[in-house]
Formats: sequence, C-alpha cells, structure tokens
Amino acid sequence: MKRRVFFEQLIKFSSISGMSLLTLFGLFPSFFTTKKTSAKLVLGTEEDVFNQATHITKQINDRTLIIKKSTDGAVEAFDSSCTHAGCPVRWNEADQTFLCKCHGGIFDSQGMPVAGPPKKPLNKLIVMKRDLTQEIVIYLDKAHE
Repeated sequence: MKRRVFFEQLIKFSSISGMSLLTLFGLFPSFFTTKKTSAKLVLGTEEDVFNQATHITKQINDRTLIIKKSTDGAVEAFDSSCTHAGCPVRWNEADQTFLCKCHGGIFDSQGMPVAGPPKKPLNKLIVMKRDLTQEIVIYLDKAHE
C-alpha cells in the first residue's frame, strides 16, 4: 500500500468514526449523563396542613422548616437556621417576624434581616401547589435568590 492511499483511507476512517460517535452522543445523551432529581417535601392541601394554624414547623432530617401563610394567602417556607450563626429562629405571629434568641436577630415576614447581627436573609424555599390535588410541594434543595 502506498503512503498516499494509506493516509486517504486513514482520513476516511477517522471521519466516519468521528461522525458515528457524534451521532451516538447526540442521539443518546441521557446514556452518558446522570439526571439530578430534586429533593422535595409533599404536604397535604392547605386545609389539611394548617387546619386552624397560620404556620407549622416540619423536621426533615437535620433541618427544621417553618411553613406559613402570608398575609395575602400564599404559602411560604423558610429554613429555620439564622444566617448569622445558625441558631434556630421561630415565627412570632403577633409581630409577623422571625426571631433568633441567640443574638437578638429579627427578620421580617419575608425573611429579610431588620435588627441584630444577621446581614443575610433567611433561606426561602420554593413552594408550589399541584394543579389537580392542590397539595403543597416544597423543594428542599432550591431557594429563591
């Protein structure tokens, strides 16, 4: 085999192999990637969850969530860890604020710091309602920015 013929065949083979691999990866990308699933907490309907209360707390593994109804009726969920030192905060219904007893931190009803040492807002989680069942779904690994 002459050198020129060898290189022509090598280029053809490489081109065909490359296009085959691109086609394979392009058509079947899910084989080569892992799909990340969202951790979520599915609660019942608003009536089941809140009954006569305006807020509840839920313990999920090592996290405590505060789930409340806002003044406009929307359901909101917050991580109960203070952004200053990680101490637990609690919801004060009378003042519509979150209170941290460790260092006197106060957050407004939207989790924004208003007094004390905390500078960052509370971690507010994404909450959605399922269309058909009206169940409340809280996404544990996603937060509002």
